[in-house]
Amino acid sequence: MSDVRVVTIAERPDLVAAAEEVNLQGWPEFMFHDPVAGVHFGKLYDWFPEYQFVLVDSDERVLVSGDAIPFRWDARIDQLPDRGWDFVLEQGVADREAGREPNIVSAIQVVVRGDLLGTGFARRGLDAMRGIATAAGIADLVAPVRPNAKHRYPLTPMERYVVWTRDDGTPFDPWMRVHHRAGAQVVGVCSRSMTITGSVQQWSRWTDMAFPDSGQYVVPGALVPVEIDRNADAGTYVEPNVWMHHRLT
Repeated sequence: MSDVRVVTIAERPDLVAAAEEVNLQGWPEFMFHDPVAGVHFGKLYDWFPEYQFVLVDSDERVLVSGDAIPFRWDARIDQLPDRGWDFVLEQGVADREAGREPNIVSAIQVVVRGDLLGTGFARRGLDAMRGIATAAGIADLVAPVRPNAKHRYPLTPMERYVVWTRDDGTPFDPWMRVHHRAGAQVVGVCSRSMTITGSVQQWSRWTDMAFPDSGQYVVPGALVPVEIDRNADAGTYVEPNVWMHHRLT
C-alpha cells in the first residue's frame, strides 16, 4: 500500500472512534482493566492529540493506531522507573497539569489492524511515532515495550527473555526486533509496568477460565502468571515490560 499516510488526531479528531476500534483488536480482555489507564488513557486524545495518530489508506480506513505521551525526565534514561507503562501515563498527565515542559516522549502502543498483522505495518507505525516526536523537537523516544511473543513463555523471567537472540543476533521477540531494527536499544526491565486486579469472578469472565484454588495460573495472553487468592476473592496480574530507547536525530 503506497497510498498510506500518517494523520494525527489533532488534525483529524473525527478518527478517534475508528482508532479505538483498531485498539480493541490488539489486546486480551484483561488488559483493558488497568486502573491507571481507566483514569488517564482518554486524556491522550484530549490533551495530547498531536502525539496520537493513525495510518489511513486512500479510502480513509484506519490501518494502524498509535499513541504516545510526552513527559519530563531529567535523570538518565537507564534510570527510568520500574512501573513503566503506568508511570508514563501518570507522569505525562502530571507534567501537563503542572505546566512542565516535556523533554522526552514515550510510546504507549502501536496497534495494527488484525488482517494486516505481519505485513510490515508495525514498523511503519513506529516510524510514524518517531517522526512525530522528532517534529516536536524531542530527541529521545522511550517505550515500555510489551514483547509480543512473551505470552508463549510465561514462566521465563523477563530478564532472561530480553537477552534471547536469533542466529543473526537480533532479538528473539518480534516486537522487540522491530524496535531494534529502528535503532532502539534495551535499557532495562520494568517489572511492574502495569498492575491489574479484579475479583475471581472478574478474572474468570476476562479469561474464560475457572480458578478453583488459590495459586498462580497461566492465562492466555498474559506475560507472567496471574496470582489468584480465593480467600481474598482477588486476582492480581503484574505485567513486566522492557524499556527500549530510540535516540532520534
